[in-house]
Amino acid sequence: MLAEEIGPLGQQRERMSNETEFREEVEKAAGIGVSPAEPSRFLRTLIEMADTHARGLSNAISESDNPEQFEEVAEYADGLVAHSQKISDELENAKFGSFQTLLPVLDYNYSWKVFAARTLRDKYAESLPEEADDAFGDLIEALRFFGPAREHFKTLYVQWEIINISRGVLYGAMPTLALAGYMILEFDAAKITGTVFGVSTAYLVVSALYVLTLIPFAVLLAYLLRVLTVMKRTLAIGPFILRETEQLEAIRNEESSEIQAEK
Repeated sequence: MLAEEIGPLGQQRERMSNETEFREEVEKAAGIGVSPAEPSRFLRTLIEMADTHARGLSNAISESDNPEQFEEVAEYADGLVAHSQKISDELENAKFGSFQTLLPVLDYNYSWKVFAARTLRDKYAESLPEEADDAFGDLIEALRFFGPAREHFKTLYVQWEIINISRGVLYGAMPTLALAGYMILEFDAAKITGTVFGVSTAYLVVSALYVLTLIPFAVLLAYLLRVLTVMKRTLAIGPFILRETEQLEAIRNEESSEIQAEK
């Protein structure tokens, strides 16, 4: 992490150029002058762009000569619109650095949406109206922007959390080290007498002080579990789906049925 932040000028210029070029590509595809600078608003722009193309796909299907033929495509488009609206609402007013920003992004399964769009486009390739085919292409392009953007903000989030981990451990380590030193050098449990609910008071005091010395480790564990969960949920980028889903199982069963029918 430090190597990236304190790299040479050429490396920093390359990072900035890559981010600038990506933003310009998104602005061109979305038809906007300047894309938002805040991560949550930028992600909402990508989701709203996919939402717009999904609505265009739905309209193209409904205006075709035989809309009943493309009922599966219409259901896909309507489902994408509903999910996009839900995620966009959750990202509203979300501040970067909080899990509130990243959680909706994890729930936006863009890999599945790209896979389903490409599958449906190929399935109805011969009968799909030209407007619907163009809408499919625009939708897939919009969804593909989401992958690199999510990975970039995930990287920044992990770096942000690592800094918080370091600060939390350092802030908690000094008091707990002082407490541990006091317990080793000065504390005398024999001076504490009496019982509480039948339990030795000395035992309770020593246990409480021992728990306090574990605070830095508890902070470290909490942050690490959250970061590792995020990294596992976003391990794959692009068209690959690592986790089993009901939709994936349904498509697999449908393909198996078609193969059996052909035999």
